[in-house]
Amino acid sequence: MSGWAGSTFGALGYREYRILWIGTTLAFLGFMMSFVVQSVVAFDLTGKNAAVGIVGLGQGIATILVSPFGGVIADRVSKRLLVLVGQLTIGLSFFAVGILIVTDLISIPLLVLSTFLLGTVFSFIAPARQAWIGELLPKEAMANGIALQQISQTSSRIFGPLFAGVLVGVAFIGSGGTYLVMSSLFIGVVFTIFQLPKTKSRSGGGKVSVTADMRLGVDHVRERPRLQLLCLSFIVIVLAGFSWQVLLPGLLENELGRSPKDVGWLLTSGAISGLAVTIGLASYAGTRHAWRLMFAGAFMLGLSLALLAVVPNYAAALIVMLLTGAGTALFQMMNNALVMQHSDPAYFGRVMSITMLAWGFNGIAGLPFGIMADAAGERETLMVMGAMVLAALAVTAFVHVAIGRRGEAPLVRPRFAGGK
Repeated sequence: MSGWAGSTFGALGYREYRILWIGTTLAFLGFMMSFVVQSVVAFDLTGKNAAVGIVGLGQGIATILVSPFGGVIADRVSKRLLVLVGQLTIGLSFFAVGILIVTDLISIPLLVLSTFLLGTVFSFIAPARQAWIGELLPKEAMANGIALQQISQTSSRIFGPLFAGVLVGVAFIGSGGTYLVMSSLFIGVVFTIFQLPKTKSRSGGGKVSVTADMRLGVDHVRERPRLQLLCLSFIVIVLAGFSWQVLLPGLLENELGRSPKDVGWLLTSGAISGLAVTIGLASYAGTRHAWRLMFAGAFMLGLSLALLAVVPNYAAALIVMLLTGAGTALFQMMNNALVMQHSDPAYFGRVMSITMLAWGFNGIAGLPFGIMADAAGERETLMVMGAMVLAALAVTAFVHVAIGRRGEAPLVRPRFAGGK
């Protein structure tokens, strides 16, 4: 490949990364379908925004509690084995939830339990997959590999909600059948993992405790001001601005006069623009423009949430979601690529586990945002979220400039997980 295609898709030229990318895409597709279906099931069971937030709470709590350990384990053990076990567990979990829905035994507590399990497993496999990229690609291709993973996620955000919306709307399939379809996707995920070579452990005989390794990861981030800023800004902006999905079913029914099941089309609209932005700008992930593009993505997200708060109808919401999807994808892609560039490979797993906390806090934030929407309205809550994102962006940009003026401190020698 040469020219634009080479700079955008170059990492796919590495066979092992390409196989991992295919499996990751299938896994993301299942995840994105689950976010839509679990929201529909929760809202159908109760008719409350808070119920949707409560279901997400399970994943949020698990992520916060487990992700710090997940990063340490990802840096210590075989990433292939860790990802394999995790994907099998998620596939079986989706199968169990599907059976519960089909047999009319599903309940909010059981949905929360399933999302708690999903959050627990994801806290291990997400940093492992991300760190695995650092082992499969040379340094010069790593930023492109991270950007391509974002393309995988964004494309899944198009087809996941679309598939989920279509399947849920078919009477003889419904929510239960959709969960069973999601479970079957992980057969393909597991197959791709078996095509990859075994990865070695870096345990080093367990000379350093898990908690000590966690502290080393935190110290690594603290010693690098820009890395610290990237991690903190990601956590705050994801917490403040990525919970809009919780509010969409209620916004549709209470404000726009539509069925909550139409949420799939809103998510698809956002994902289409996100995919276009990701593909178009993936080649910039490893350049000096990455910071400015990250800021642009955060600004687009904050502005779009404010606009979503005042849309007069469903058609306008579909248009605004184009901006929401583009901002979400651009911010996440550039932030993730910059985090990997500013981290030492020995710490990839632990650093990614710190950024994983963002999704934990996001899951927890869904509940108070849902309660706020039930009390004050979906529009008012979206406006608050947009203002929070823009405020976080302003602080991040100010600190970024300040770091540039004073310069960064010298970097310390990396200390490997497990005492190596």
